[in-house]
Amino acid sequence: MTGNVSGDADSHTKSCEVLGQCCHITLSNCAEAFYLNGQFITDADPSEGVPSLLSLARSIARACDCALTCYVAREPEDEEWAWNDVVAEIEQRTPPPAKVLTPAETSRLNAPRGLLTRLLSLRK
Repeated sequence: MTGNVSGDADSHTKSCEVLGQCCHITLSNCAEAFYLNGQFITDADPSEGVPSLLSLARSIARACDCALTCYVAREPEDEEWAWNDVVAEIEQRTPPPAKVLTPAETSRLNAPRGLLTRLLSLRK
């Protein structure tokens, strides 16, 4: 297992979208990695007696007041894999995030909100 290799700006942006602000990844072989703002911070292998990174990841997410995104993935088959290989696999299997509308954008929508409201508006 090796650390991350720096990529281009586009791949970093996509990593940030998929991984979120704080991300903990656990592999099938128990290896773990921690990412902050899409950047590889550190990894550990608890099966070798090293403490798990999960409590560290939770503490940092709490301190940053952000959600902790967690993924479980298979260990890559290549013996000389790197964490960016794992992130690329996660990016491939994770759909892009849905667009979240701001309150200003939702107020501009003329459609009634909520299923019940829409159903009631059809009765008119």
